Amino acid sequence: MNMLIEDYNIASWIISKTLALAYFVAFLSLLPQVLGLYGSQGILSIDHLLNLLDKELKAERFYHVPSLFWFSSGDLTLKLFCFIGMTASSLAFLGFSQSFMFLTCFICYLSFVSCGQIFLSYQWDSLLLELGFLGLFFAPWQWEWIPLAAHNLHPIMLGLVIFLLFKLMFLSGVVKLTHKDGSWKDLTALTYHYWTQPLPTPLAYFAHKMPRWFQKVSTVIMFFIELVCPFLMLVPGKTQVIAVALLLSLQFLIILTGNYGFFNLLTIGLCLAVLPDSAWGFKINWVEATTLPTPVMLIPALILVPSSLFWILKTLSENSTKLNFMLPYMRFFYPFRINNPYGLFAVMTKTRPEVVLQGSNDGLNWEDYEFQFKPGGLKKAPPVCAPHQPRMDWQMWFAALENFNENMWLQNLATRVFEQSPDVMTLFSKDPFKGTSPRFLRFERYEYRFSDFKDLRQNGQWWERVHSGSYGPVFGRDDGNGEPA
Repeated sequence: MNMLIEDYNIASWIISKTLALAYFVAFLSLLPQVLGLYGSQGILSIDHLLNLLDKELKAERFYHVPSLFWFSSGDLTLKLFCFIGMTASSLAFLGFSQSFMFLTCFICYLSFVSCGQIFLSYQWDSLLLELGFLGLFFAPWQWEWIPLAAHNLHPIMLGLVIFLLFKLMFLSGVVKLTHKDGSWKDLTALTYHYWTQPLPTPLAYFAHKMPRWFQKVSTVIMFFIELVCPFLMLVPGKTQVIAVALLLSLQFLIILTGNYGFFNLLTIGLCLAVLPDSAWGFKINWVEATTLPTPVMLIPALILVPSSLFWILKTLSENSTKLNFMLPYMRFFYPFRINNPYGLFAVMTKTRPEVVLQGSNDGLNWEDYEFQFKPGGLKKAPPVCAPHQPRMDWQMWFAALENFNENMWLQNLATRVFEQSPDVMTLFSKDPFKGTSPRFLRFERYEYRFSDFKDLRQNGQWWERVHSGSYGPVFGRDDGNGEPA
């Protein structure tokens, strides 16, 4: 195998630093949101959740919901875990006892994801934990300080990293075809994608305006990159370099047109880990040669290879019941989020419904609450916020595609707005009632589209919208006597 005869010092350094940087970004992004999402006065309080699960799961709770928050889940603890994760990832990046620091990051982030419910259920959260599990085997378990350095990955570990990239990219292409969405097969999916994705960037506006033939050619190129390049990247030499270049190009185009948290950061690091030192044309001397012994490296291989093959075969197979014998194995490891399927936009959304939160004091005149990043005001430009992920804004996109009864967390949001929870109110960019509670709240659904060039040029209007009806009931503020105001 090519990796057994090539040096991969640069790849080892890159993937170690990528994992450390991704952990840091993930914890840093979560920090300003954590109390609004999960605090005692947050939308989905972790403390409240664990109190419920404690009664239901009893002793099994530590396995089904692996989290240190079982021992303390107060507001200070939530913030403390973000700071611990940021500190540990920084030390890992700087070369201090990398394995211990990655273990700290993994435990902290798994603690959040296990209790995070809908706000921490995205594919990049799963990818971070899956790569984070591999990171536990990047370096020997010893206390050491190697400033800015890393350890040369064992060939088995390097193979697992590359296999993770293969699974990620290949499944991303396969799911678009196996879910039988006609827009992918007739190559028209990208005519919808740029304006219907959760958080487009300003460049997405202009990408959407490209002619239909351009969108179809782009879709063909995308399928080639996702379905063919994962195989070509395994071929040594120029073919490998070209395949990696195409994979990277796709990631940079996604970054330019959409905000997907730290997903692209992780993927770029995985892509660069494919290349041997000979492909770079230079060598580095700040990578330690020591690795974990081969018997230890078989542990992650025996855990992850069967589960990855399961997801690949399940996605490719029309009759996945043949794989049912693997289900106990998959369920056993599921709580730790280290064996995951991937593939975004299997079904392309062809409209853009948006749920708008409105308040009123008389029940007749309604004012919009403005979210920090998701579309609201028609002159509000699409944001550039990645690698930060505003998780409430993202979840509003999913809520709009479903109905109110499938998103009861919105009722919690309305309750916190009535209470003027300071942690939740910081998640908005505009409070039309300036720190006071309105008498009524409601969620309305609007259909959004990008405006035409004329409106943007003359009026600075990026969006146009049409009201499509009520999304849920009207909520009234409790006047203190148990009756709505």
